[in-house]
Amino acid sequence: MTVFARNGLARADKTSIVPAALELGIINLMPNKAETEEQFLGIFEQSDLALGVTFFYPATHHFKNQRTSQIKQHYLSLDQARPRQIDGWIVTGAPVEQLPFDQVDYWTELQDKILSLTDQQTPVIYECWAAQAALNVLYGFEKKLRPSKLSGIYSAKKIVADSPLTRGFGTGGPLRMPQSRHTDLVLPKAGLPAEVQILAQAPEVGPLLLADYEANAVFVTGHPEYTREVLDQEYRRDVRRGLAVHRPLNYYTDPSKQTINYSWSQASFRFYQNWLDQAAEKKVVKNL
Repeated sequence: MTVFARNGLARADKTSIVPAALELGIINLMPNKAETEEQFLGIFEQSDLALGVTFFYPATHHFKNQRTSQIKQHYLSLDQARPRQIDGWIVTGAPVEQLPFDQVDYWTELQDKILSLTDQQTPVIYECWAAQAALNVLYGFEKKLRPSKLSGIYSAKKIVADSPLTRGFGTGGPLRMPQSRHTDLVLPKAGLPAEVQILAQAPEVGPLLLADYEANAVFVTGHPEYTREVLDQEYRRDVRRGLAVHRPLNYYTDPSKQTINYSWSQASFRFYQNWLDQAAEKKVVKNL
C-alpha cells in the first residue's frame, strides 16, 4: 500500500492531500531524524493499509545536531497536533537515557503529551527511552544504568499468545527485536499495576513488549524499526568515540567480516502491522 509522508526531512510529499485509512503521528526524538523517518516509512510501505505519516518535535528541545529552523520548517510542534486528525502515535527512543528524566529539556512537554494521549485513549507506541519515560509518568516505573551498553538482537522466550499485538508469533515465527540502550527498566517489587501486562520477554534483557489495553498504550523496550546496518553503525560510532562497548550480540553472521543476519525484519513488520490493525479497528469503533 501507499505511505504519504505529510512532512519530514527525508521525502515529504507536500502535494499529497490524498486521504489515508490511518493518519499516524510520529514524535521523532532521535538525533538522526531523516534516517529514522526512512526506517518507519520503509516498514509502513509493506502494510496493507494506506497510511499518512506526520512527524512532530517537542518545541522545548534545544537541538544540537540540526538547526532549529530546519526542524521547524519540516516538522510540526506538538502544540500543532490536532487529536482528532491523528489515529495513532509513535514516540521514538532518544539518546538521553543516561540523564535523570527531569533533566531532559523537553521533559515537561513530553509528560503533558503522554498524559493527554492517555486521556484521549489514542493508540500509541512508546519505544526504548520513550517507553521508560511513559512507564515512569503513568505508573512510577524507574530505570537504572547498566554496567555496559546493551546492543544486539534478542528473541522472546515467553509470549502472551492471545494478545492481538503478538498475533503470528510463536508458532508463526520468532519475535526478535534490536536492543540498543544503556539503561534497564526497573519493574516494581510489589508487582505490575493491574492494567499493565508483559506481552513478551527475553531472559537476557527482560520485557520486550508491555501493554496497557485500557489506555491503548504499548511499551517497546527496543527498536523494532531499526534496519539492517543501524546497530553496526552505532557500534562503529561508539568505538570511534573511544567508548568501551561490546559488539552487538546475535547480530553478525560472521563478526570478523561484519556480515549481518537481518533476522528481525519480518518480526518487526508483523508487530507494526498488528498494531496498525488494532488502530484501524479502534478508528472504526470511534467513528460509529
